Amino acid sequence: VMRHCSVKKDTLNITPSLSKNNEMPSSTPFQTAPDKFEEYRMKVAGTNIDSRSLLSTDYFNNFNSVVMLFDMLPEAPELLDEIDEWKFNTYVEHFQNSGLDFAVLAIEAYDYVPLDMKRAFERKIEAMRVFIVDCAQTLRHLHEAGETQAFATFARQAAEMFRFMMNEGGAIIHGTDASLDQGAIDKMF
Repeated sequence: VMRHCSVKKDTLNITPSLSKNNEMPSSTPFQTAPDKFEEYRMKVAGTNIDSRSLLSTDYFNNFNSVVMLFDMLPEAPELLDEIDEWKFNTYVEHFQNSGLDFAVLAIEAYDYVPLDMKRAFERKIEAMRVFIVDCAQTLRHLHEAGETQAFATFARQAAEMFRFMMNEGGAIIHGTDASLDQGAIDKMF
């Protein structure tokens, strides 16, 4: 489920919309033989890679700066330029550029993440990427229109919602399902 943001009376409005790209065919739980998954589960022991999913929460460092910027925007609207300049990195790109001692293993293990988990993770990451782009556009519009209060409110709510999305992504990494339906999300606001 993709979420798009807009502002309505100083509140963040997040609406789900499905695209054809998000409609995944049913599949087996493993891209390759389960024995490779088990092999990599043993290889990742003692690293920052979760053995239940073969994914690492270190990937979210790619997004932490955006949350901090959303938080600072109400007092420093000029930081919106930094959000506009933020560059999305895929999971593999992040680890290729990370310099972390377990980066090569994280990249290799990614090929053996169970398909259902990988698809859920990739959908969440794409939703996060789109959320940032959409919110940045809305914030730019509010800023240029001189809507100072709406800008500040929207930035705070975007930061909160983005933290929630990161928590959902973390739940996928840790092999749990913490996703909420739109009604639960609406109750947050």
